[in-house]
Amino acid sequence: MEHLSDFASTQDIEDADDILFAHPARRVARWVCGCGEDYPCPEVRFALLVKGATERDAA
Repeated sequence: MEHLSDFASTQDIEDADDILFAHPARRVARWVCGCGEDYPCPEVRFALLVKGATERDAA
């Protein structure tokens, strides 16, 4: 089946089919911070760094 358009060549369409077959969608669970960013957000990373450094110094 030959499909030609002004936007993409036949090879482009075949390549697109191959890419879509090789990259199916999948469900991914991820942690989200209370601020809405991926967890840990930069503020949480900073807080964990500070807590980790001060707890080691106290020990």
